[in-house]
Amino acid sequence: MDKILVVEDNAELSDTLCRNLQAEGFMPYAALSLAQARKYLDSGIDLCLLDINLPDGDGFAFCRSLSENTAIPVILLTVRDGAQDMVQGLSIGADDYVTKPFRMDILVSRIRAVLRRVRNRRPGDGCLYCGDVCINKKTSKVYKKDCPVELTPNEYQLLLLLLEHKNQTITREQILEKLWDVDGNYVNDNTLTTLVKRLRQKVEDYPQMPKMLLTVRGFGYKAVDYEG
Repeated sequence: MDKILVVEDNAELSDTLCRNLQAEGFMPYAALSLAQARKYLDSGIDLCLLDINLPDGDGFAFCRSLSENTAIPVILLTVRDGAQDMVQGLSIGADDYVTKPFRMDILVSRIRAVLRRVRNRRPGDGCLYCGDVCINKKTSKVYKKDCPVELTPNEYQLLLLLLEHKNQTITREQILEKLWDVDGNYVNDNTLTTLVKRLRQKVEDYPQMPKMLLTVRGFGYKAVDYEG
């Protein structure tokens, strides 16, 4: 379930947005100010709906901060409809711009479109994406919904192998040929089963019903994209 941070100082509009988003299958988080919004940034937010005019700061500045310091996409919500404001918002990192008043079905469509784009983004940014999981190959760090995930070296190597061959079945034999434990010892078949189980516990929402790291019976495993 995608988490949507709604940063809107109009309490009535915020409540309406949150109720409608929940009805559409999202998990909304309401923030009536930037101070409240910042408290949710470590909650695995998938997208931010951001009003420009807020009581404790400038929405444009907050948008720039999100763009520079997180991977959270932003859709700006504003009563302003001038081209200059739209250009400014998009130039500082906003992913879309919606002018009030708006139809809820159109806003939901824009949200889903942005989420699809960011999950298939930037092939040249040094990262691998699958579902809501990201591997930064430059830093060897793993994130789930923008939150760091601590993996052992073998868990990391297994996830990297599967994401480098996303949507392809990798046989158990191929995986075993690639993986060695931290002491340089060969990883055997039983160890691989345990390794996959541990990895799912860290990157799947429901490890017993995996959506990303799938077992291909009789062959091996594959990583597939999915919408949360």
